[in-house]
Amino acid sequence: MQFDDQLIKRLREAQHVVFFSGAGASAESGVPTFRDSHNSFWVDFDAGTFATASGYYANPDRVWQWYAEQRLKLRALTPNPAHRVIAAWQNKASNVTVITQNIDGFHQRAGNHKVIELHGNIGTYKCFDHGHPAEHDANISDEKPPHCQQCGGLLRPDVVWFSEELPAEAFTQAKHSSANCDVFVSIGCSLEVYPASTLPINAAHGGAYLVQVNPHATLLDEIADCNLRGKAGEIMPLLWQAVWREQLP
Repeated sequence: MQFDDQLIKRLREAQHVVFFSGAGASAESGVPTFRDSHNSFWVDFDAGTFATASGYYANPDRVWQWYAEQRLKLRALTPNPAHRVIAAWQNKASNVTVITQNIDGFHQRAGNHKVIELHGNIGTYKCFDHGHPAEHDANISDEKPPHCQQCGGLLRPDVVWFSEELPAEAFTQAKHSSANCDVFVSIGCSLEVYPASTLPINAAHGGAYLVQVNPHATLLDEIADCNLRGKAGEIMPLLWQAVWREQLP
């Protein structure tokens, strides 16, 4: 793939780069997007049951077991080249912010040491009653949700369910980084999930050079400075080599 000279120059000289990943960034690891409804991850998935506080309250055992099953499936998968490139970039450049809408933890497993998780992480937990973080061994296969050691309430996965707000601190950090970066790279994002979809717009308004990596057209096509059409796991290693003129570590 031949990259535009302006893209390479901008990335090479950037003082602050933001990588913003969506479901498409993990698809090549075997995690299907929600649209891929025939996949085993989403078979029999009912949003009202498995992705709302009311669904959990009505049937905590069933919801807890469903998330335990998903964690086992994710554990068998591995980060793909896109995740590894982003981790290498964060180690190579002086100021790289990683923002993700994904809950799979692949960025951390690939080596990123700081990730802003807008929708939480399926491997962490919080108290259902009060929302404070809670310790729990994700390797334990509980059939029923355990109780919070601080207050006795039930634990729940620390993920954002429908009708819930994004974690305030994470979203504040994401907005600040997006508005103050030189280059913003959107990877595998459909831009159909609000308010995360506002971040690339904020970056563009702040003067950032806006790059999109996606095999499909999105709402970002018209305002992006550069559209790289293709799979993230194929494009990102080539982009690394073009910018840094070296192989991935």
